[in-house]
Amino acid sequence: MPMQRRESCAQGWGTAVNGEQTVAATDADGAMIARFLAGDRAAFDSLFWKYQDYVYNIVHGIVGSAEDARDVTQEVFVQVYRSLPKFRRGSRFATWLYRIAVNRAVDCARATRGKKGLPLDETLKASADPDQNPLLAATRRVDEDAVQQILMLLPVQHRNVLVLRYFQGLSVEELAEVVGCSVTAAKVRLHRARLHFKEKYRAVFGQDKGGGEPLP
Repeated sequence: MPMQRRESCAQGWGTAVNGEQTVAATDADGAMIARFLAGDRAAFDSLFWKYQDYVYNIVHGIVGSAEDARDVTQEVFVQVYRSLPKFRRGSRFATWLYRIAVNRAVDCARATRGKKGLPLDETLKASADPDQNPLLAATRRVDEDAVQQILMLLPVQHRNVLVLRYFQGLSVEELAEVVGCSVTAAKVRLHRARLHFKEKYRAVFGQDKGGGEPLP
């Protein structure tokens, strides 16, 4: 596999739409996959560079460690490289990729449970409009370390939906597709995750740190 890991992942992973971020998912992905399966290894490099930053951001938000996030990101693309021959044509490549990233990140987070989380990466601060993003707004009212600390106290199933929805800007429908549940179930899981975040925040910091509640 000819790709090499970047030492630094650039911030941003797409274009903002109504305060949310999206990766441009076009027929170009399908064309690159077809080229790769036909023997063009450079086509995989194109997919890697297109999606590497976004995968890193998802993973980092779940595992909390930049070093672990880089390692897991590399593992994700190794798995994708090996699994592309089994990729179901007609499916959305980005959703398939994000699901692999979340699963790998969750496995890593569970394996390293109890590790102290690192501060939020700058990439997370740039991923949405704080007026539309309660977790991002919380980082503006309190210090970033506090938000990361609370995220790392949550169960991974709550942490991943908060990261995907509020830091990575997925719609609830996209979130449901990535985590493999119905839209209704995704809404319920997201609601519970928000409540859990608030509960942990209050338990650790009380209600006065930074001048307000962490989430609306």
